[in-house]
Amino acid sequence: MQVIIVAGGRGERLRPLTDRFPKPMLKVGGIPILEDAINFFKKNKMTDFILALSYKSEIITGYFGRGEKWGVKIRYLLPKDTPLGTAGDIILARNFIKDTFIVTYGDILRELDVAQVIKSHKKNKAFGTIVIYNNKNKHPKSLIRFDESGRVSEFLERPKIHETKQSEVWSNGSFYIFEPQIFNYIPVEKRSDFAYDIFPKIISLGKRVYAYKQKGFFIDIGSKAKLDQARRIFKI
Repeated sequence: MQVIIVAGGRGERLRPLTDRFPKPMLKVGGIPILEDAINFFKKNKMTDFILALSYKSEIITGYFGRGEKWGVKIRYLLPKDTPLGTAGDIILARNFIKDTFIVTYGDILRELDVAQVIKSHKKNKAFGTIVIYNNKNKHPKSLIRFDESGRVSEFLERPKIHETKQSEVWSNGSFYIFEPQIFNYIPVEKRSDFAYDIFPKIISLGKRVYAYKQKGFFIDIGSKAKLDQARRIFKI
């Protein structure tokens, strides 16, 4: 199965560290975060990657090349001008994707049984599957509602406080499985985001979107505090 990793963000909250390096190339455990992601997928028997890049892309392409060192295949998507968002940045991949595929981001460390997520996606005959996690934060960045079967009924990005007053809050784990027809819902040459635009759209249209509950370790390295946390866990 092919994997698209979106790795084009500027990492503003990690400045000045990201003044010199793109966020996915910051090191945790002695290697870049993005390298850890590629190793993670290779352990899960996936070796065909498409990296969607923007900010300081030459550092990433220079480091990984075509992927031979890691025994994988890497292609790159390089937007012409400004980034087009988490969804817009992958639209160019439609020419390479012919079957079910994965989308994730280049600033995340996780433990996950990918084979089980794929199995769930196929069992549910899903159009899209979202890996979710139980968010204990008082102000969660996202809220995903779903029924007993796991079918998603609502995806709220940056929910209001009153919307999160429930016993459990499940949030976006930034790992998706899609059928290739998803590209029909991503606008060309227009900024769009999976959380704000694409998921709400396809859910409202009645597409079969399911949630898969993450059980292992997960950390989104979007801030200096999260980077420090990851480095403590992985001993720098």
